[in-house]
Amino acid sequence: MRGGIRIAVLTLLVFLGVGLAPALAQETEAATGRAVEWQSGEDVFAAAEELTFDRKVKGGLTAAGRIVILTDDAEIGGDAWITARRVAVEGEIGGDLSIRAQEALINGEVKGNVTFYGLDLALGPDAEIDGNVTYYSPSTAQIDKNAEVKGEINGEDFASGRGVERAEPVAPRGNMRETWRREHMEERWEDRGLAAPGYHMSAPGAVFFGVLAIALALLAPVTTTRMRDGLADEWAIAFGLGLLWLVGLPILIVLVAITIVGLPIAFLLLLLWPLGMVFGLVATLAAFGDFISSRIGEFGQGTLGRIVGIVLATALIWLGISIPILGALVWLAAVAGGIGLLYLGFRTQPL
Repeated sequence: MRGGIRIAVLTLLVFLGVGLAPALAQETEAATGRAVEWQSGEDVFAAAEELTFDRKVKGGLTAAGRIVILTDDAEIGGDAWITARRVAVEGEIGGDLSIRAQEALINGEVKGNVTFYGLDLALGPDAEIDGNVTYYSPSTAQIDKNAEVKGEINGEDFASGRGVERAEPVAPRGNMRETWRREHMEERWEDRGLAAPGYHMSAPGAVFFGVLAIALALLAPVTTTRMRDGLADEWAIAFGLGLLWLVGLPILIVLVAITIVGLPIAFLLLLLWPLGMVFGLVATLAAFGDFISSRIGEFGQGTLGRIVGIVLATALIWLGISIPILGALVWLAAVAGGIGLLYLGFRTQPL
């Protein structure tokens, strides 16, 4: 039960956090880190779009992401709970291993039992499992002839009711990992749709944020005007406030999550971080659009003028984000500046 709650919460965080990252035009380099991680006692909690874990942990590990890889350098002293689209376990698990995934490859040592819920489970030639293997899947587990399972293998083959089969040797773990990584990157390119070359913000994503900015400008015209004035006169303050949010909030989350009492608060703060990026980008589009409409004469007056200004602002920022290398700075300025502009727009007293 405890593991189920952890996995459910981490899965929610992954969908809200890293799931929003592509729409916000972040680079796809999560494989090298860019993870949210905290520790409670000797237990480690980690979440990322593509998480590679390669170190020792005295306690248990709870991990979530689109791809989760425990390399052969990973050594988990306690139980491991993993939820992802694809999972590869190559290291050592000192306790039980529980996986919820579309595909999973176990090619390491597990001292306890293995439980799998998903579509495809594979045990590689280096798999050593001291306990039982229980899996719930519509397909039969693919178990390499060299894999060692000291306990029982209990499989629920919902599709055909067949028993467990000893399959042909599973692809070497290095090849399997590279195959998944390549497929993952190809899917990310397909998911982007039409996009200018560079830092990646899809055209549908730009339209989506542009519509949100138009809604903000029409529903809160006074706040939008204040944000426009802040963009023109206090842009440095706005950027500083937004940067403080982006950098300071993760640090605060880690500090709060040190104690068990603070974990619920840390979860709530973690939800606010990606939401801040969403609203920050929307605020920048609304303020910049209002600034443009105020500079194009009579045509920029009224509701239509504001809409035209936001459309132009969205196009300019989309093109700016698409510039190679510089796109990262454009994205950071838009998001951080927008977070600060939200404060300037809703404040009642000057700084």
